[in-house]
Amino acid sequence: MMRFVYVSTCVPGLELEDVYSIMRTANPTNRKHAISGMLCWSGEFFLQCLEGDRASLSRLFSRICGDPRHTDVELIVAAPTNLRWFSEWGMGYSRLLASHQLDLPNTDASGFNPYLLQASELEATFEQLSKVAQRLSLD
Repeated sequence: MMRFVYVSTCVPGLELEDVYSIMRTANPTNRKHAISGMLCWSGEFFLQCLEGDRASLSRLFSRICGDPRHTDVELIVAAPTNLRWFSEWGMGYSRLLASHQLDLPNTDASGFNPYLLQASELEATFEQLSKVAQRLSLD
């Protein structure tokens, strides 16, 4: 099993409904292919963790890279793992809001920049984000 984590920049004008559209597709598709994970959206950036077998993740990541809703996709982790961080989710979702008051690395008055995250900070970052994750009703 592998874990992929990537960051990307949202295209201008991306709205919450666009993110919901991503989630409506991702949840059932990921479950079908035994992929778990979490998508975090700040309004400006995406930070996403995906877990599953190498072939499934590679196919999915290729599609993600071609999605016109974001640019500057950067894979920051592609590593084997024995433990899923998000085993119960096809795709969890967290919207980063100023009101969350999270203690995240690389956060300052200008906001959160996931491009500055180090691989060693990811587990703690996703642990905090999962606590504010929303289970969306997407039907």
